[in-house]
Amino acid sequence: MNATTFNTLRAGAIACFAVLGLNACSDTGEREEGISIAIKATPLATAHTHGHDAADAAIAKHSEAAYATFRRSDGVRIDLQLGLLNLVPIELEACPSSAAARLLQVARQLSPIASAQAHAGHDGEAPEGAISVTQGEDTDLGTLIAAPGRYCALIVELQPGAAAKNIAKHGDELDASLAGASINVAPCYYPATVGLSDAEANAATAHACTQAKYTGEARRVRLPLMAPITLGADQRAADLTIAVRFEEWFEGVDFATLSGSATQQARVADNVAASLQLVSNAENLVNLAFKLEVGGQEAKCGGIYHGLGSTSQALSMQGFRFYASEFALENAAGSVPVTLATKPNGTVYQGADAGVVLLGHAQGCDSTVPVRNLALTGTAPAGEYERLCFTLGVPFELNHSDVATAPTPLNVTGLGWNWLYGRMFLRFDSLVAGGGDGGAHMEMATASVGSKHGEGGHEPEAEAETPELTQNFFVHLGSTGCSNGASEFGAAPDSECVYPNRSRICLSYPQIAAGHPIVADIAPVISELDITVNTADTAPGCMSFPGDPECTTIIPKLGLDFALSPDNLIPRREQALFTVGE
Repeated sequence: MNATTFNTLRAGAIACFAVLGLNACSDTGEREEGISIAIKATPLATAHTHGHDAADAAIAKHSEAAYATFRRSDGVRIDLQLGLLNLVPIELEACPSSAAARLLQVARQLSPIASAQAHAGHDGEAPEGAISVTQGEDTDLGTLIAAPGRYCALIVELQPGAAAKNIAKHGDELDASLAGASINVAPCYYPATVGLSDAEANAATAHACTQAKYTGEARRVRLPLMAPITLGADQRAADLTIAVRFEEWFEGVDFATLSGSATQQARVADNVAASLQLVSNAENLVNLAFKLEVGGQEAKCGGIYHGLGSTSQALSMQGFRFYASEFALENAAGSVPVTLATKPNGTVYQGADAGVVLLGHAQGCDSTVPVRNLALTGTAPAGEYERLCFTLGVPFELNHSDVATAPTPLNVTGLGWNWLYGRMFLRFDSLVAGGGDGGAHMEMATASVGSKHGEGGHEPEAEAETPELTQNFFVHLGSTGCSNGASEFGAAPDSECVYPNRSRICLSYPQIAAGHPIVADIAPVISELDITVNTADTAPGCMSFPGDPECTTIIPKLGLDFALSPDNLIPRREQALFTVGE
């Protein structure tokens, strides 16, 4: 912008705001009344149906106190007794795409009221007081007055505040003041729950409690809108909701030093800022929960499951993870994309054209830093939808990117085949008995035979004889028939692979929106195969490559055609991996 243009815009802005008082200028510089933007914050936990599940039982044990129970991605159980934020809306950010938008930007710099300002001023506090995420209730964050225009983001600030009402937890009085602090948290944590199932974690009793505040300088956070909002004659008011994903606040935090470490407190503040997700009244908040199962029971690293495959065999689960992408909501009118929200644990990528999430045991069961990702949020255009759809796999352009330089979670080496073939879309690893002839060494293990689905299961209370499980059985799904013209694995293919092997999954969205989880259960996929027998000179289990007999029933049950030979294409069947749970 040259000096003449700037002076012209500056003069127009001054002239407009000099006569308006609390009115505002439109994109054309004409006088219009300011437009009211109501803002609220809502705590957002992993979706569930509020039924009699283990998580609800854990909360019910302490019915005398309202607090939130959840698990960190490394498996540590957390009982959050207190979670307070002092969050102040500052302004709407105009989309910087036109001369009118530049005029609004100059006007904001010159005007004493700016283009969007707190209606009555916050003085460092939200009008209703601090946001309390453990109460599960919305908090009114006041109103901004905006000029007509097109806006792309909301600027908020974590500000040191004043005192809030004390809240009693476990019979003790916690310091619930925000005087000089923008964040006040009091978690109880259970270190021994890493690697346990949800039921085992909820039964744990050994824990410690701590409390910490973030007293650093105020932090400004830019919250982008999925789609810009246009305010003017056709829209004289708008509502914005800030979803606070508090279950992400303690990722990477050392609880043992949290109370006295400014570094750990700053990490909490970083996570809090990253957990804020903006949703307009023109958008739907999409909140998805996932479960991994083997025969209807939770898939736990090292867990032993019985009654699997066509000959009812035992299996030790050694890893279960998958990439999902291209999320969309569908109804009779068509399909709309879901824009994914990123997470501090690095399991979500959202680019300009594609979003990818890594779900399950993200780093594998043998990782020294376990990461379990079973929740996902996003936004979509407002509406009523019948189906949630996603792709089991990674889009072509991202799939064949260099793992060494790719963004998270596309840089997970344990899911990389090579540059030519790209990534494993689904990786299920297990150990089974060798040979399937019953001659293997027998040992005692705690496991059950069968399940409520008739597809195998695992139940700690029952005791059954389990053969020694030493033979690998894999289900690895990825693209095959890829060529770069040089027969070299260290270069991307020239075009789409002959067998892309990306399966499109569609499930009932009303059930999911009501809190029912998306369940991935490997048992129905392998139910027609003797998992203890493997064809000689082939990889153990099914590795997706054409001609592998062990893939004959598995790949079609993932909703994909399978080429047993060039002239024998086995047609796809209805996918059996994903269902909507209870």
